[in-house]
Amino acid sequence: MKRILVVDDEDQIRESIRGALEPLEYEIIEADNGTTALDLAKSQKPHLIISDVVMDSGSGFLLRELLREDEETSMIPLILMTGNAQGVGAWKSDPDIEYLEKPFSIADLVSAVERSFKRAARKS
Repeated sequence: MKRILVVDDEDQIRESIRGALEPLEYEIIEADNGTTALDLAKSQKPHLIISDVVMDSGSGFLLRELLREDEETSMIPLILMTGNAQGVGAWKSDPDIEYLEKPFSIADLVSAVERSFKRAARKS
């Protein structure tokens, strides 16, 4: 079973993602901030991380940088969620990251997860 770490400071968003992905037989672990997410990424070794970009206690971009700096976590695929439609175009400079614009549908979420796993499989 593939393990997905969901990082968002809003409980409702994490619960919604859990509700959408658990029936598809993904194991979901959660963090409400980047520090906890980094610790969980090292200890739980998720196959994918879905993170909000803007959180009260840090940013998804900072999390991305910290993950990439550590050999243990550098290859974990990442999906970044954002409510900033205009800014997302500038952020798409990293082809290894999927972006989801909030609000997104369950279908968009599932498609992004599947694309991330396919991309990761091609790299290994």
